[in-house]
Amino acid sequence: MAKINELPPYMRILSNKIYSNRILSGIFDDSRITALRSCWSSKKIIKDLLHDITKNAHVLQIGLSFGTEIEQVYNKVKKQGKLDIFDVSEAQIEQAKVRYKDTDITIMNYNAVLPWDEKYDVVICYNLLHELPLKTRQQVMDNALNSLTNGGKAIFVDYAEPELWHPLKWPLFLYNRLYHPFAESLWEKPLESFCTLKDEYRWHHTYYCGKLYQKTVAVRKILSSDDVVKLTKLFHSK
Repeated sequence: MAKINELPPYMRILSNKIYSNRILSGIFDDSRITALRSCWSSKKIIKDLLHDITKNAHVLQIGLSFGTEIEQVYNKVKKQGKLDIFDVSEAQIEQAKVRYKDTDITIMNYNAVLPWDEKYDVVICYNLLHELPLKTRQQVMDNALNSLTNGGKAIFVDYAEPELWHPLKWPLFLYNRLYHPFAESLWEKPLESFCTLKDEYRWHHTYYCGKLYQKTVAVRKILSSDDVVKLTKLFHSK
């Protein structure tokens, strides 16, 4: 797989200050900060995420993440499976290679808007989609779904629209409007609406902390809609 080293324009403008600054990156990577930012729901989210992964799975994570999520996924699959990671931030990749030097995690500088040949049992996007422009989000999600093995699943953990009563709903709305302009779209539609392959998969939603966060799992349908129509016609013709 060829390395794609160019940092996307939206990252240079919006989020690269966090990822390229070692001090800021270290603060955000602190498990106490990740717990606070998730309103202490990250532990439950990661527990549920691990439940969706079998021990022998070949896993791809698109984007390095802050906190302990990567370590926990790796510990789940390290004996019988494998963990690969794509990212486009050289600063994050350099830090991750030091952090995970005693593991066999494969970390690649690769832009997931481009398709790849490798097939995976599980593809994870963990707090990534809210950073992506809509066209980029669609390409990443479609590529993730296209790279699944038979019976594989894609797991998307990200923001959702908080319940009306949630005390953080409107402060978060203003924060996103100022600093995360692509996050607001996740309040407007179900996550599967952002990809072109949604009808080929079954989508399972789990929400956390008054719908502040969501875990959405896509599993390929055993039978397509066309297959169901054909079988129904065949059944009625008997």
